[in-house]
Amino acid sequence: MKRVLFYGGASLLSNIWSRYWKEDHIVYLGLHKKWIEIDGTTSIQISDNLEDLENVIKNNKIDIIINCAGLTNVEECEKKSEKAYFLNGYLPGEIARITSKLKVKLIHISTDHLFSGGKEKEEEASPIKPLNIYAKSKSIGDQEVQKYDDSALIIRTNFFGLGPIYKPSFSDKIISSLKNNQKIYLFSDVFYTPIHVHTLANYILELVNINSKGIFNVCSNNRISKFDFGIMIAERMNKDKNLIVPIKIETKTDLTIRPKDMSLSNKKLKKLINRDIEPLQDQIKLL
Repeated sequence: MKRVLFYGGASLLSNIWSRYWKEDHIVYLGLHKKWIEIDGTTSIQISDNLEDLENVIKNNKIDIIINCAGLTNVEECEKKSEKAYFLNGYLPGEIARITSKLKVKLIHISTDHLFSGGKEKEEEASPIKPLNIYAKSKSIGDQEVQKYDDSALIIRTNFFGLGPIYKPSFSDKIISSLKNNQKIYLFSDVFYTPIHVHTLANYILELVNINSKGIFNVCSNNRISKFDFGIMIAERMNKDKNLIVPIKIETKTDLTIRPKDMSLSNKKLKKLINRDIEPLQDQIKLL
């Protein structure tokens, strides 16, 4: 079995993904400030010193490192720009230096926030047009990874799935509201191409197994609004769809500017694997 290190092991994505992969991989959670333990995985404390990361990789004979570390809250990135540029921009490059040196496969998790939102289903080669510090810092991270490890996989995505109690996912918040018969207000004019973490992980593993490298959009076929995504979950749960209330993003005047269309094209992925992606409706059944 492959030995996998989730760097940023307490993150939402690491938590969901590691629980899924622990049956078929030897999974390590690389932790820094927050300590967690997941049955069937090994938690390892990793300091700010990158030599510590290098030693962890060597000592545990890691085959794959998945970089899930970063500052993902758009508003917090604006307030803590130095931290955002370090975690999202500088750190991925330093990790890439190490993985290149040790010949370890790096999977770097990017974002779908990199564009201005003026076009549907952006492709991997589309020019970057970041609107905020989160997007700018993440775009730098992508560039740094490519600079230092040309065998790395850079995954642009937007995921959903069952998160931990301490960090519920977007879909968790919708499900919780529906279960409690509480209204939840979702943007009807913000679009994306969400994918379930299990589906995401399956395609990434397939890319690794065929020695893929470079940037890949790993997402669903469905360009959908946040509101319609909520409606799909309500339908799946047989809950009152009127609890999902549409609003326009312009009504939230306190929000940092962000793209209204974050949808990505997955044509490159589908061409390589020579098949289609599971319908979003089927992925929602995994919740």
